[in-house]
Amino acid sequence: MKKIEEAEDFINLGIALDDKNKVLMIRRVVKEKGKDGSVLEWAFPGGKQRLDETREECVKREILDETGYDVSSIKQIALRMHSQFPVMIVYHLCRLNLSKPVAKPNEPHEIAEIKWVRLEDIKSLITTTLNPDVARELGLS
Repeated sequence: MKKIEEAEDFINLGIALDDKNKVLMIRRVVKEKGKDGSVLEWAFPGGKQRLDETREECVKREILDETGYDVSSIKQIALRMHSQFPVMIVYHLCRLNLSKPVAKPNEPHEIAEIKWVRLEDIKSLITTTLNPDVARELGLS
């Protein structure tokens, strides 16, 4: 297993739930291939943390940029080195501050689709390894 300092990126991902218990997900324009051949197409929104921001600020900024939704991190669910990609990932449970987008997404070159997904459909969309702590938090394990 790689050491943390060898991670190429430090990524914060948000697990945002709406009032119908659906999860906000994105479909990426460019699919990434993991070291084991797995393909990343659907994901929880989020992105790279900047040196001058906290994890919570990062996930809020990235979700707003990618989806237009304003969220706040409630708690950190998990932190781990991804088993298929050379990145350190922090998963946050997030709450919607407003039920509708507050801005137009700023990253159409990266995001092909924004979708609210039923919990039972998450495993069919995520083709990489679903973090076990995230699965437990969402009642999927």
